[in-house]
Amino acid sequence: MNLLHAGSSFLVGYLLGSISFARVVGRVVAPGEDLSKNEVELLGGGTLDYQGVSATSVAMRGGPVPGIVTGVLDAGKSFVPTMIAKRRWPDEPYHAFVAAGAITGHNWPIYHGFKGGRGQTPFYGGLAAMDWVSIPTTTAAGSAIGIIALKDMLAAYSLGMWLTIPWAILRRDPAQIGYTIAGNALFTIAMIPEIKLYLALRKSGKVQSIGTFEDFFYAHPAMRRSEVETPA
Repeated sequence: MNLLHAGSSFLVGYLLGSISFARVVGRVVAPGEDLSKNEVELLGGGTLDYQGVSATSVAMRGGPVPGIVTGVLDAGKSFVPTMIAKRRWPDEPYHAFVAAGAITGHNWPIYHGFKGGRGQTPFYGGLAAMDWVSIPTTTAAGSAIGIIALKDMLAAYSLGMWLTIPWAILRRDPAQIGYTIAGNALFTIAMIPEIKLYLALRKSGKVQSIGTFEDFFYAHPAMRRSEVETPA
């Protein structure tokens, strides 16, 4: 592996990842609004201050459709360059550097004062270019464990990402192993403000356990839980 090529691959991914499609779509569905200021109503009465500028913040203002459009674009800015690099250098790990750069740019975009999203969507975009089969498998398993066993919203939301690491290890793909570890680290670092507040709210009893897949679906901020009647 050439270190210059690896660094250049990361830089290309970073610059592409820094394109904030949330801001582009947000100008249409929520002109003039600050997408980094989001109050998420949690089951149990707590309110989470979500500071990410992402498909989630767009969906909270314009509904699921603009959120999905933003998510597809955010996944695409990682998937397309990663796939190109993978096909151009099939025996080198440069595609993993591109994908990791895209997550970094999405989370800390150079064009927008390093204020971006949390990286989950571009993470899956890059992974789709490497091993798309892993996504539905780990997502389903992670959601099921988070809902059925742990009954926790944050676990159901993020555990699938962590399961991509053992999946990559089982595949014995060094590039994918490195990418899934790096992607989860970048996601966790970006999520630190929300994780701290969520854990504090859960400790104080202001976060209700989720018991069904329906709870998880409607409790997600992108589904605008505040407009749906909370079960007694």
